[in-house]
Amino acid sequence: MPLLRIEKQMADSDCEKADYYPRAGHMKYTRRDFFEAAGAIVAAAGGGCSRRPATANRVSGATGVELGVEGAALPDYSHDLERYLVRLASDARARRQQAINAISTPQGIADRAKFVTEQVWKMLGGPLERFPLNPRVTGTLDRPGYRIEKLTFESRPRLYVTANLYLPAAAGRHPAILGPLGHSTNGKAWPSYQRLFSNLARKGYVVLAYDPFGQGERIEYPGTHAGRSAIGGGGTSEHEYAGRRLILLGANFSLFRVWDGIRGIDFLLTRAEVDPERIGCCGQSGGGTLTQFLAALDSRIRVAVVSEGNTENVAHADVEPPGSADDAEQNIVPALSYGIDRADLLYAFAPKPLLMTVTLHDAGHTYSPEYVDSSLDLLQEYRRAYSLLAADDRVSLQVTTEQHGYVYELRRATYAWFNRWFEMKNTDDEEVSQDVEPDETLFVTPTGFVTTSFGGETALSLTRQMAAAVRRPPAAGADDMRKRIHAALGIEASRGEAPASRVLATIRKPGYRAEQFEFTSDRDIRIPGWLLTPDKAGSSTPTVLYVGEAAAWSSVAEDGFAEQLCKKGGCRVATMDVRGRGDCAIAYPQRGRFYFSNRISNEAYLTWFTLILGRPLLGGQVYDTLRALDYLGSRSDIAGAVSLVGDGPHGVIALYAAALDERVRGVALRQTVTDYRSLAVAERYTQPFGIYAYGLLREFDLPEVAGAVGPRSVLLLDPATPLGEPAGAAARDLYRDVPNASVQAEDGEDPVQILAVWTGGHVSR
Repeated sequence: MPLLRIEKQMADSDCEKADYYPRAGHMKYTRRDFFEAAGAIVAAAGGGCSRRPATANRVSGATGVELGVEGAALPDYSHDLERYLVRLASDARARRQQAINAISTPQGIADRAKFVTEQVWKMLGGPLERFPLNPRVTGTLDRPGYRIEKLTFESRPRLYVTANLYLPAAAGRHPAILGPLGHSTNGKAWPSYQRLFSNLARKGYVVLAYDPFGQGERIEYPGTHAGRSAIGGGGTSEHEYAGRRLILLGANFSLFRVWDGIRGIDFLLTRAEVDPERIGCCGQSGGGTLTQFLAALDSRIRVAVVSEGNTENVAHADVEPPGSADDAEQNIVPALSYGIDRADLLYAFAPKPLLMTVTLHDAGHTYSPEYVDSSLDLLQEYRRAYSLLAADDRVSLQVTTEQHGYVYELRRATYAWFNRWFEMKNTDDEEVSQDVEPDETLFVTPTGFVTTSFGGETALSLTRQMAAAVRRPPAAGADDMRKRIHAALGIEASRGEAPASRVLATIRKPGYRAEQFEFTSDRDIRIPGWLLTPDKAGSSTPTVLYVGEAAAWSSVAEDGFAEQLCKKGGCRVATMDVRGRGDCAIAYPQRGRFYFSNRISNEAYLTWFTLILGRPLLGGQVYDTLRALDYLGSRSDIAGAVSLVGDGPHGVIALYAAALDERVRGVALRQTVTDYRSLAVAERYTQPFGIYAYGLLREFDLPEVAGAVGPRSVLLLDPATPLGEPAGAAARDLYRDVPNASVQAEDGEDPVQILAVWTGGHVSR
């Protein structure tokens, strides 16, 4: 089969676009174009600007505005984070590729497989302990050529897995197929899955199809009717909800999904109808990705079919962040810091028979725009490994151009692959047409929800058990806590000299002066911000670095919070955008308008991408804040220590920065979540994923970070629960052993006045 490779044509770009647009053609009308056009219009209307040729147009500041940059073009920061992440991903890709290219013997492949298996288990948080399966059949359906047993088994004690076991009518032992499912709302009852499983059974295969967490009968937040989750969304919503919690505990949601599959194979091996030497696995979409995990982690699988799974590396060529980062079950955190990517899962399966199927339509629709190219890269890598093992004919890729799904031609490819390698010589790859069973006919439970029918454990209850079992060693002082924060957030311990900076504009306002500044936080990351200085500022004027939840430019708007803190509170106030937020929000990728439209606006995917890299977005944002402190400290007009104020989720950023920089006078958190543990065990939560990092609760929690700020003060102003509601007495109880922390409710009082008093400013009435 000829390989399809889409060559990407890159247009030449001029110097301006090369600075701010890594790939030409992103915007045809830049901000410079706008300002130059505006300048020409103003000049033509006699607005005070001299008329100049179009190539030399300049604009002058309005009354009270001094421009600190040549011309009128303000920088575009939207590609800085992209460049930074592309560099990290490219470095990770190169390191992994070097390790793969160095393998030249069968022993080298075996060593790599062993390394991958061990490290993946470590990252996932397993393996787990096996307990009795306690299978129970709740009903049977007889159909021409096969029957279906409706049953449950316990993959962990009282964790009920709802499943349909398809059994051939013929007596004897048969090859068995484990069927992990993709993201269907009705789980095992999805029509194309039914067609696949029933036809496999007619051909002489035992098939175990089971509902994943959060799908089918295993929805944990029952909605108005079966198959509907109260959380909303499709088949991935509950996966994501559960998966974020586990990240805090140093585990991945794939652990829960993989363990169900492993225990499913355990169950198959208890059945007299199953030949234990002929175990196969096939899954579609998210089920295909799970097949990749199972192929690497369960050696009993002899033949695998990955149908339209996530067969693309996170650090693939031409990546555009957030790239192929996906929902919780399809990500491995922090795999790239271990030199591991998705390709390694199937690399570890060699030389057993492996079929990959893709649809060319998925590129830029279901998966990233590089999906097909990346899948082909994986195939070439596998072919090299299989060749070293003298098994060239055991790996194959087959394609279609249909929409994403386990469609007819891919089901036929699956039958043919299993028939070939399980030596099913008396059958073929044809299908028998049949009616699809109604969902209710395949129900194992009376209600369609295992939680309401049988009770038992859920992803949440299991996560709570894991949280209760976490025993982190106490910190040996503030220095030890700082080391832990640096390690957990992926922050460089040394920051070097004061950052390069410049003033872009100065604006005179009633009672104060506002400077628009920019400094370079990292080699790729520029940070814009504003410094508001009262007209009567002196050496005793307190300085506040305000890490606001809103964009920096909105914070200095008339009657904005920063302006009020300056004018009414008598403080010098600096505010800035951390990477990924405000003017530093990542640019909309140029390719894959369908794929990226739901991802780039959702910070969660970007957070997943950075977590997989082992460089959490949160850590970068804390680093930006530290560099802002360095910038303020380098200014001759700022004397004394700087206080930090953080709003909402950004309060977490401010708290970390205060713990890491002893120059900070104190830190105030306004409406910030009280702690991480409450997030890990909460039934419902709304706090953004951006404040998470892998394994934080194994090292510290926020009250301990607050303690490391001491003896400097930490003010918790209206602290919040995981749902963003007032934490009240619970917060006071949580921080009762942190002597430098105080909890205060606004109770209708102006927060500007509270913070002005706390910083030592004067309050004007």
